Amino acid sequence: MSCNKNDDDDAGPVGSNGSISLKVDGSTWNASLSVQAVNAGGVINVTGSDSNAKQAGITLYGVTATGTYKVGPPNQGNMLRWTEGLGQTQTFQANGVIGDGTITVTELSDSKVKGTFSFTGFNTAQTSKQITEGTFEANF
Repeated sequence: MSCNKNDDDDAGPVGSNGSISLKVDGSTWNASLSVQAVNAGGVINVTGSDSNAKQAGITLYGVTATGTYKVGPPNQGNMLRWTEGLGQTQTFQANGVIGDGTITVTELSDSKVKGTFSFTGFNTAQTSKQITEGTFEANF
């Protein structure tokens, strides 16, 4: 294994199968540490993280084609998550119970998923946070 920089270094974070970026509180965030994706049992899950305990997650349930999918009540299964740190109230979610958002899948195959997302997520203290301009691309 070489430590020299090569053309593959620009493909995404180390240990990564893709990319996730979003805007929160007016600042752009990128998953700079790792992006992983799984497509199994009718569930597509894409997660990304950085070295400061920040994470983003996109979960799609039963999605088999491109299109725009709602997140939030009463849409069970689909979920969006933003975590700002390790604290109990630092995770904001939109899922079948709370929050509101959309996931637009622009490319979906047996080996790849790509799209955009935005949402209003809530933490355990019922504080909300707006996540905008989200993009994701990952290989399974």
